[in-house]
Amino acid sequence: MIAAAFYPKPVIVRLSDFKSNEYTNLLSGRQFEPKEENPMIGWRGASRYYSDRYREGFVLECQAMKRVQDDMGLTNVILMIPFCRIPEEGQLVLAEMAKHGLLCQENGLQVYVMCELPSNVLVCQDKNDGL
Repeated sequence: MIAAAFYPKPVIVRLSDFKSNEYTNLLSGRQFEPKEENPMIGWRGASRYYSDRYREGFVLECQAMKRVQDDMGLTNVILMIPFCRIPEEGQLVLAEMAKHGLLCQENGLQVYVMCELPSNVLVCQDKNDGL
């Protein structure tokens, strides 16, 4: 609804980023979630999407975004991957998305990565040295 209201202006949709303690509090969550000392730096965001233990949940997100793109025609949605630790992890997420028809640049799809870790800034800095 938000993407439709702002069309054709871009709308950023952050993919799921619950922490293990938040999933634990959902109905039956305790059966599936690990107990983590610090869920803020644990199994969340990008690391869930390509994990065998969460992949089916991510498929549902991909299907929803594909529906927004294809069935609703809302090509103004930009997807954002949260808590992506390293570029290789981002590539794994993009590969999972591609399996479900979400390909960068197809139908104008753009994918952003949240820059929320010091390591993200350092990687960007390394890539831009000398520019």
